[in-house]
Amino acid sequence: MKAVILAAGAGTRLQPLTDNTPKCLVEVQGKPLLQYELEALDWAGVRHCVLVVGYLSEQVQRKFGHRFGNVQLSYVINERFQETNNLYSLWLAREHLDADVLLLEGDLLFEEELLADLRGTYHPDVAVVDKFQDFMNGTAILAKGNLTVSMLLKADQSAEFRYQDALKTVNIYKLCRHTMRAQVLPSLDEFVASGQNDQFYEAVFAQLIRQGQLQLAVHFTGPRQWIEIDTIEDLHEAERLFRRVSGSKAVSAIAAGVRSPLREQ
Repeated sequence: MKAVILAAGAGTRLQPLTDNTPKCLVEVQGKPLLQYELEALDWAGVRHCVLVVGYLSEQVQRKFGHRFGNVQLSYVINERFQETNNLYSLWLAREHLDADVLLLEGDLLFEEELLADLRGTYHPDVAVVDKFQDFMNGTAILAKGNLTVSMLLKADQSAEFRYQDALKTVNIYKLCRHTMRAQVLPSLDEFVASGQNDQFYEAVFAQLIRQGQLQLAVHFTGPRQWIEIDTIEDLHEAERLFRRVSGSKAVSAIAAGVRSPLREQ
């Protein structure tokens, strides 16, 4: 299994912090967002990660090079990051999508155990989800049991949409090699060929689910904390949330007589 992290965007809603720094290198508790994700991948046993970068990409490459811990790093450059969206970034990485894949976005902060939980699920194709809450927005999933019935991007959610029945995508997915090669990649090709480079990759997932070509299971975050960082307010909340999470992990590790992986780097 390999990981793909999409981190090409300019992060304009985090200005001025992103005026001279790529979004994935913005720090929480003194450590870049991307470093937290790479630590989680290393901890979960993932040994190859493809980073799709664009805005100020050279900073990311200088920061992390071609290896982080036990994780080999490869880079794909989205030169058109200003005019495209993450569907195009994922399409650019298509030559690397030749294995089971963990797909993540580069603006996430989460407890690293979440990836180990996800790798342990028996479903081949899985979306990590949480219960939709009032402060959330973005792509929603309607599920029956543990399987997705429909996926609706924000633009497709009407004024009458019942958020109390919906799940929020965390923007972490596990997709098997067969699904990537047989369903996702051909659909990505179709979107790009038709000029729909400004779409989110979830538009592909939503279409495949609607057509009955993708059985996407849902995996709840449960007790694992997570946050998507788009704004300065999100960043402040992440500082608050992960100060508490890191402190809790440190106490637990001391009590157990072991090191806390979240604080090793």
